[in-house]
Amino acid sequence: MKKRFLRVLIAGVTGICVLTGCQKAPEASADNGVSHAKSSLEDEVENIAAEETYRNAADTKSAGQGERYEGLVGTEENGIWICAEVPAAPQTVQALTLQERDDWDEEKLKELLDSEGGNVQDLTKEYLAQAEKELSEMDEEDKPVEWLNFGDDSLMILSDGQKEASFARNTCVSYVENGLKKDCDAIYKKAPEIDAAKDSESIPAKFSVSRAKDILLEKLAVLDITEIHISRTLYYELNGTAFYELIFTPSYETIGVASEFGQIVLGEVQPRGTAWITEDGIAAMNLENYCGKITERSKAGNVLTFPQVTDILETYLETNTLCGNFKAKLTQVELVYYPTLWESELILTPAWHVCIPLNEMETALEAGDKAWQEAADKGAAWNIYLDAVTGKLIKVE
Repeated sequence: MKKRFLRVLIAGVTGICVLTGCQKAPEASADNGVSHAKSSLEDEVENIAAEETYRNAADTKSAGQGERYEGLVGTEENGIWICAEVPAAPQTVQALTLQERDDWDEEKLKELLDSEGGNVQDLTKEYLAQAEKELSEMDEEDKPVEWLNFGDDSLMILSDGQKEASFARNTCVSYVENGLKKDCDAIYKKAPEIDAAKDSESIPAKFSVSRAKDILLEKLAVLDITEIHISRTLYYELNGTAFYELIFTPSYETIGVASEFGQIVLGEVQPRGTAWITEDGIAAMNLENYCGKITERSKAGNVLTFPQVTDILETYLETNTLCGNFKAKLTQVELVYYPTLWESELILTPAWHVCIPLNEMETALEAGDKAWQEAADKGAAWNIYLDAVTGKLIKVE
């Protein structure tokens, strides 16, 4: 009960697709240790994944990696229209196993806080006592549901009155500079929201995106984080106040962790970082389920080429394992790590990701885009993760 209570308090600080097809008896495959008869669909996917000729000859149906793909996969009756840049990918990639950190202490948190006054106080007991009081006063139906998280039950909060920083679960970090955050709060969602990746010309040169990234990476270096995968960069400016909102995930040797999850369900863990960055420094930063320690690296195998990916997707479409809409464009292709919480460990599996970002789809629907309205009504896939080595579906929405 004590552990459950702490998890609830700490949380305040910081599309399963079933494959179908004809089965044949002689061979078996295993998922999570459970063996089952291998279907003809699995055989076909495995054959495509194992075919070496994809690496030795250009495929007429698909652009290669590092090029642009524009075309229909499948048929007009059940197809996926991909219109995106295909990133270059390594020939082999590792799978990673992470556990919570074991090297965070009060001195490290003080370094992150970077207090100028020196009057640093530990607020952990005070926070837990206040949170326990508030929890005890809640009606039973209003109490927060326990959510699965990556890490343990540890918590440490330090403050000097102007700044506050915390470590939670030995995987999560938060940092706030109260004065800067107050300024940002005053204009957040009141100022026009500019997507810096698409409309950089509207952003003043005196405060560039690259400068914001440098400020963030300088703070993250305290935590031994040297690279990140940025999924969105938004800019706000009003009444002399300006800041960037960066949304990012961990990155390992240039391969980022998945950032587009769509609907999060109980049991899924999404490592995620957000930061508000002004010209004078970081106003707020939150790293949720983010800071694991790599305990194992294992060679996953050869990465599927994009021609193999499109052929595998076509196989899923032919068997109606995937539902598509040939009029609605999927605009993003990337190679990422997909995170899965397995007991106390976070397993990162290399995955090809084909999607339209959720914010783009929502904008299209709000604008009355008929193609995406039809796709939504049909339940067509907009967010697809394939194991980058085996071709198996990891998640589909």
